[in-house]
Amino acid sequence: MQRSGFLDQLAALREDVLEMASRVEEDLGKAVESLRGGDRILAQWVRDDDRTVNYMQVSIQDRASRLVATQQPVARDLRELISVIRMADNLERMGDYAVHLAKMVLKISGPGWDRQFGILCEMGETGCVMLRKMITAWLAMDVDAAEVCAAMDSQIDVLHDTLVSGTVADLARDRGAVTEGIKLIRTAGFLERFGDQVTNSCELVVYTVTGQYRDLNE
Repeated sequence: MQRSGFLDQLAALREDVLEMASRVEEDLGKAVESLRGGDRILAQWVRDDDRTVNYMQVSIQDRASRLVATQQPVARDLRELISVIRMADNLERMGDYAVHLAKMVLKISGPGWDRQFGILCEMGETGCVMLRKMITAWLAMDVDAAEVCAAMDSQIDVLHDTLVSGTVADLARDRGAVTEGIKLIRTAGFLERFGDQVTNSCELVVYTVTGQYRDLNE
């Protein structure tokens, strides 16, 4: 394959990663919307859409792996293909966390958790912003933008800790709500990991550009 053909296939993979990221962002946004409005139909739509995200992951990784095997790229070309494969993994996990939020909407209903629901919505909205900034930085291979995006993870961490401590205090007063309270805490944990996966993806920008791994959570 000529160099131009390789670059065309690499560009196509970038477009597919962008499409996958947009799909995950849409799913998380709809999960937040379903929570805010108590829309179980929309929550079920997010749950069902997980199959589409999973298919995208397999397709992207298969094509990227074949390109590595047949073209034997080196240096930055190889690093970018490695980052494509790992990015697809990260996005698939982010999609799973969006589904967990949707599943919670299907399992928990009724009054009493408005404060927790508000925090979860804020965590999801912050995750959407982070995801959008991350994929923009990745497409531009902008290390500075990736670092700025990764720093936003602390916002999700604070919200997570606030929800956990508040819910534990609520459960100390009302032990009859333990089952739902635990589900809320677990869902907050999934959204906290969503932010971690975005940060991991920001680290792929640094790796692709510099050839070095750097922990952006430090």
